[in-house]
Amino acid sequence: MKKLLRVAAYALLLVFSACSAKTGIRSQPEFGPPAVAQDSLNVFQTGIASWYGDDFNGKTTANGEIYDMSKLTAAHQNLPFHTLVEVENLENKKKVLVRVNDRGPFLKNRIIDLSWQAAQRLEMAEQGTAEVKLRVLRWGGATIDGQTPANGGLKCFVQAGAFSVRENAEDMLLTLGEIFPDLFFRIVLEDGMFKIISTKLTAAQDCREVIKKLAAFHLQGFIRETDIFPEK
Repeated sequence: MKKLLRVAAYALLLVFSACSAKTGIRSQPEFGPPAVAQDSLNVFQTGIASWYGDDFNGKTTANGEIYDMSKLTAAHQNLPFHTLVEVENLENKKKVLVRVNDRGPFLKNRIIDLSWQAAQRLEMAEQGTAEVKLRVLRWGGATIDGQTPANGGLKCFVQAGAFSVRENAEDMLLTLGEIFPDLFFRIVLEDGMFKIISTKLTAAQDCREVIKKLAAFHLQGFIRETDIFPEK
């Protein structure tokens, strides 16, 4: 009897082993990157990045925008439009922040197609491709609310940077344009520094929301009074 029980237990063990072996095999598609889960803002994806420029400049992207190769944008196969992605070149550790506004790339093993400007920032434009790591910083659809004028609201500006070199200030403007697609920033020269200043916001709370969002991207900002930089 004991011998029969041992044989039965062994047979049952073989059945379970066979089932687990079959369920452990998952087929992978030949083309396209793996889907990115939307349950985390710290999602990493590693693969090959490429870039596209002159041939597509001025043409319509998948989300209806006009492609501008001088802006920090990218094409991805399945990330929602307007998702902000930090792209790191694993060869030189350069990083750039891009906004997804197009679909692609459609070549095997490539996970993102960058604008020419983004490729320049990563120092990969000349070689054409690079191995990169992606980190989602903001999922598409997130915007700042409350920028419609409120009756009697206190107006304010947000200063988002100050630079001794104008070129550095212009680089920051490109980044801010991707983080805040609905908020305009400009460069103001004050005390020998090129300062990044927002347009007027209608309430102090709006300014605090902008500063909070800057902090989420490891950028600093603070509130300035409206009479310091009158708009022309």
